[in-house]
Amino acid sequence: MTTTLSRTCLTASWARCSTNYNLDPSERWETEVLSQPELRFVSGRTQRLIQSALPEMQHLHRLVDRLDFTVMLADPTGIVLSRHTQRSQLSGCRRWRFQAGAVWDEQNAGTNAIGTCLREERPVMVVHDQHWRLCFRKLTGMAVPVYNSIGELAGAMNICSFTAENVVPAAQLLMDALLTTARRVEEKLFHDRFGQAMILTLGPSTSSSSMLVALDRDGHVQGATHASRQHMNWPEGELSSLPALLPLLDAQEEPNFRRAEAQVIHSALATVHGNVSAAARLLGVSRATLHRKIRALDLER
Repeated sequence: MTTTLSRTCLTASWARCSTNYNLDPSERWETEVLSQPELRFVSGRTQRLIQSALPEMQHLHRLVDRLDFTVMLADPTGIVLSRHTQRSQLSGCRRWRFQAGAVWDEQNAGTNAIGTCLREERPVMVVHDQHWRLCFRKLTGMAVPVYNSIGELAGAMNICSFTAENVVPAAQLLMDALLTTARRVEEKLFHDRFGQAMILTLGPSTSSSSMLVALDRDGHVQGATHASRQHMNWPEGELSSLPALLPLLDAQEEPNFRRAEAQVIHSALATVHGNVSAAARLLGVSRATLHRKIRALDLER
């Protein structure tokens, strides 16, 4: 996340707070917290996300707790679903509403890591006086989008602190840890949904979404992550009318598709232990075509 991109996000958020939401930054305000029945209802709808995120949040918290950060997962509306924090931080978490059921949407809470991340659908860092509301200017937060198995925004992964002073030197490391955590959650959701399919990668990702696709035996796309859909210009939701993947890649001439094609072929060959005939069947092309592509792309079997 570049400094320029972060400033652009915050500038846009402040403009919305002032113009769209008509929020008074000096207003005495507390974050809304859902009742227990309301929280149970919301949690019930997002149980798969919560369960998939649990081990990754625990791992992330072990990385950041020495810096007094709390880890939270929010749904697409900004409702906190899950939290991991130190026991010594519990009192402060209650005071600042770093807790399950708290609603951190931008429209009401103003510029904040969770709400602004969800509104912009991109990584966000909000430090101290970058918050719109004066009452939140002791807080530091960072958040990244989390996507579900069909490429839709599922929520935001967040680290936040009410005691951190100067996190800028460690900001890139913290953001990388957040991005990795979000990708792992998405990958778990994707593998759980498409576990019977052949899952391939279209290449490395630097965002909070991995570039994964799921293929059936005929090489047709059954599913794709958010990053893959952006890369291939596919829509969100279910994918039911796409042709076999390899011919689709072959029709593209841009260099990024050449790299993606090479990665798909490499993954397919690895899946079938180098058997070209089996890989060709998986990818929906003839054996001769795959041999030609292997030579053209200089791939080793």
